[in-house]
Amino acid sequence: MTYTTTSWSSNVLEITLLYTLHCLVPAILVIATAKRSALRYLSIPCLVLIAHRSIRVATALGPGFVWCELARLFVTVVFQALNLLLINPIDGSDIPKDDCHGIIARLYYATRLFAQPRGINTPWQIKNPPSHPAYYTRRNLTGPPRGRFLLRQIAIATWQYLALDVFATIALQQALEQKKHELLPPTVQWDLSTEQWIERIISNLVAGFVVSRMIIDLYHRAFSIFIVGIGLDSPANCPPLYGRAADAGTLRGFWGKFWHQLVRQPFSSVSAFITGDVLGLPHKSLLERYANVILVFLFSGGLHVILDIVQGIPGQESGAMLLFMSAPLGLMIEDGIVALWRCFGGQSNKAQGSQKKENASPAWQRVIGFCWTMAWASVTSTWYFYPQMLRPENQNLVPFSIASVVGLPIVGGVVLLWGAIVAYLFEVEI
Repeated sequence: MTYTTTSWSSNVLEITLLYTLHCLVPAILVIATAKRSALRYLSIPCLVLIAHRSIRVATALGPGFVWCELARLFVTVVFQALNLLLINPIDGSDIPKDDCHGIIARLYYATRLFAQPRGINTPWQIKNPPSHPAYYTRRNLTGPPRGRFLLRQIAIATWQYLALDVFATIALQQALEQKKHELLPPTVQWDLSTEQWIERIISNLVAGFVVSRMIIDLYHRAFSIFIVGIGLDSPANCPPLYGRAADAGTLRGFWGKFWHQLVRQPFSSVSAFITGDVLGLPHKSLLERYANVILVFLFSGGLHVILDIVQGIPGQESGAMLLFMSAPLGLMIEDGIVALWRCFGGQSNKAQGSQKKENASPAWQRVIGFCWTMAWASVTSTWYFYPQMLRPENQNLVPFSIASVVGLPIVGGVVLLWGAIVAYLFEVEI
């Protein structure tokens, strides 16, 4: 469907206003209403309707990862509203008075809990948030100075944008070639040769560990540049979105430390309510633990089905649910292997705890763990990435392609040169 510039602009304006309203409504209710106010219950259907309308607008604007990110924001706010308005309700008395002087400051503090659900430097902060880069501590800085923080973020975000433009241009060329010659079957094929499996694994790892991470991280950096640049927030409240690659030595470490935690608190609170209050499962039991894991990944799968629809991939063709519902199985297998290792000749729980504290696992264990994580992720992510590979329109990773104007070789050269400069000057961590 073709949209005029006027209709496109009106849709962008509408979705921007809807998102502002979507964050302000629950924030105002936190400040202005009691914890069991009926208005809080009535607000949830309203927020769902706003999210539904916004996702429809985002679908009309798509495909494009900008609109996917907006759709993710709307869904996350609904879950966070369930958490902070109803399940674990907070009100104005819970907002630290020392940090918030005046109604505007209190409103912004409350709004940040919904717009940035990691809750950095608040009583609702997620577990294991990434620390600020060692780039600052090596310079004896207690926290990132505003100017240095903005300069570093802008330099890295610029490189990420150009690198994504290169990836998108190459992926588009490949997708058009494959579509022209009908090289890819309409559904996932598993009976592949060794060479084809190697190619698929490499492709999935690049898509999952490099491109996907870079896309989400770019939007996070751009947002931090905006709010810190205009003085709405401090650099201390904007730590990295992702952990280090060393954290991905296990599936649990991959999802719990390495990958972004943008939906962890909202999804976990709802899952805990279902397993504890609705189903009445024994607290801290193995059954409750894995029921929570399954529910959280079920919510994640549903969210990514919505994101696929925004991208123009029909829900019935999306592989998001298969990918995310395979994750609990992988975690169970991993936990089982760890338990067997402890029983038969491995380290005791006490020794394991001491080793974790010192971060001194033997190198061979870290290598095996990393290979296991990469193998599981690269195979199961096929369900999710394959439908995207079939569609040239889904290779739109950036809003505007510079490579299409000045040429891929020039942008590629800039990416290599600028990447080396940024990595050296700002000591980029992976």
